[in-house]
Amino acid sequence: MAIYLDTETTGLSPRQGATIVELAIVDARGNPLIDTLINPKSPIPWQATKVHGITDNMVRGKPTLKDLMPEIRSIIQGEQVVIYNSTFDAPFFPGELSEAMSIECAMRRFSQVTGSRSWKKLDYAASHVGHRWTGVAHRALADALACRSVWDWITKKDSKSTRTENNTLVIKRCTSCAKQLRMPSGKLLDVTCPSCRHRFRVQT
Repeated sequence: MAIYLDTETTGLSPRQGATIVELAIVDARGNPLIDTLINPKSPIPWQATKVHGITDNMVRGKPTLKDLMPEIRSIIQGEQVVIYNSTFDAPFFPGELSEAMSIECAMRRFSQVTGSRSWKKLDYAASHVGHRWTGVAHRALADALACRSVWDWITKKDSKSTRTENNTLVIKRCTSCAKQLRMPSGKLLDVTCPSCRHRFRVQT
């Protein structure tokens, strides 16, 4: 079963000094596993606040990302983590969430399933699949729940398209230790080998 992760940040890239100000992870039923503001230890630019509404006063006294990493690692360990635009969120974490069994990008899969030639924002995808918002868009918990709705819709579409296929799983080998791994077919996956912890991307 998948879990769903979303962040709100101070900017667009950790390489430019941006960091996380809010994190939410929900389980397959939509129950929050973690939902917290995070102290970035630096002022939040007004441009970021304009997007998500999180201010310096709101994060004052909250735990830092370093404080939370043991809990985050415990939650994602061995799990399939689904993120809407994983290439944006994952780099904000030490190790880029390598403890997860796999990281899947709901944005990429949504574009593949709908045949879109461009990436679609979460608001668009959520509206397309009939998601009913709870909470405010561009806050981590609300966006994680929207990501869950989009992924559920994608999963149902995938299920319909593969019912007539004989094989829905394929065997791929870890590019480091050559361990055989069973994976769903027809997907581009970021995989962490459970044996050697090597992380690699594979098209199934």
